[in-house]
Amino acid sequence: MSACRRPAVALGLLLGLAAAPALAQEARYYREGRHLVHELAGTIPATPRIRVAADLGAVEVEGAPGGEVRYRIRVRVAARDDSEGRRLLDGLLVSASRRGDELLFQGQATRPDAGRGLSAEFHLTVPAATRHLEVATGAGDVRARGVLGTCSLTTRGGAIGAEDLGGSLRAETRGGSIEVGRVGGEAALSTAGGGVRLAAAGGGVTAQTSGGDVVLGRAGGDVRAQTGGGNISIEEAAGSVVVETSGGNIEVGRAAGKVSAATAGGSIRVASARGGAHCETAAGPIDIGSVEGPIRAVTSAGSIRAVVIRGRAAFSDSSLEAWQGDVTIVLPDALPLTIRALVDNPAGHPIRSEFPLTITRDTEVAGRPMEIAEGSIGGGGSLLKVRTLGGNIVILKAKNSNP
Repeated sequence: MSACRRPAVALGLLLGLAAAPALAQEARYYREGRHLVHELAGTIPATPRIRVAADLGAVEVEGAPGGEVRYRIRVRVAARDDSEGRRLLDGLLVSASRRGDELLFQGQATRPDAGRGLSAEFHLTVPAATRHLEVATGAGDVRARGVLGTCSLTTRGGAIGAEDLGGSLRAETRGGSIEVGRVGGEAALSTAGGGVRLAAAGGGVTAQTSGGDVVLGRAGGDVRAQTGGGNISIEEAAGSVVVETSGGNIEVGRAAGKVSAATAGGSIRVASARGGAHCETAAGPIDIGSVEGPIRAVTSAGSIRAVVIRGRAAFSDSSLEAWQGDVTIVLPDALPLTIRALVDNPAGHPIRSEFPLTITRDTEVAGRPMEIAEGSIGGGGSLLKVRTLGGNIVILKAKNSNP
């Protein structure tokens, strides 16, 4: 393989300030089959802030021990001969410069059509203790690993991956998936088309996608998740949870605060919510395994099951409504509340309660029959309304939680 080596300040690499520390660097052109490659590699003393700004190209950054930045930048193009290849490669000007406490790597297109046929790769090994890393590329995947400071990763077209980050993370792509392992701080994740996955974050998490699933592990704060069409799954949140999907299932594990969940079509399952729950679906069942505080649950087609436990969160007025399904609620024996249960168009004896409630029959103004159960437990208190159209209502004491 032949290669043409060039001086340290050859075309394609510009060192910034003259007072900046010297760097060891190599620039060369070589062939890879029908492609001509322009490669720049070197070492430069690190700064607290490192930024990569490229009009195109994939970017990979990895944290490691030490106080230097090692980099390798490759720009490739398919060309009939070296002369044509170099002319095309000149369409992307790559530079490294130091501006105060920031080290900047750039890949700038020199003409509007410069990116046609070109591909670029930025590989950086930076000190793990880097205070801030910022990557922005116009087209290409972005990967970051092992950086202890804050990270901002952006691409207009590509996937984003991150793992073992010590600070907060902001990741945004206009077309691609986002895959994140462990983040020490908060995480803000957004994609215009693709799934979002995160294993764990030390702070709060926001996740948004226009079309794809959202799968989140553990969050050390509040969680906000939204998708235009996909499922949402959250394992654990140390704060409140707010999730919304235009069409998909929602599953929440343990939440230390309130859970608010809404889907235009799908099931909602919450294992534990310690600050109350507000769940609505246009079509699907709702299952709330354990909740402290008030409940509002509504489904237009499906069943509802909820287990209420006594805790620090006060139980205020609540309602459960299923328009085509059964409703089952499990209540602590001594929880002070007032119950009003209603079944429209009852068949047989649709209301069953382990608490002493008064059950009557009546007729609506429109002439439709209904069965009503009313009464107080624990001396009475906040109002719990339960209603279904044509289904059954089962009210159980907590010691008999299996209907």
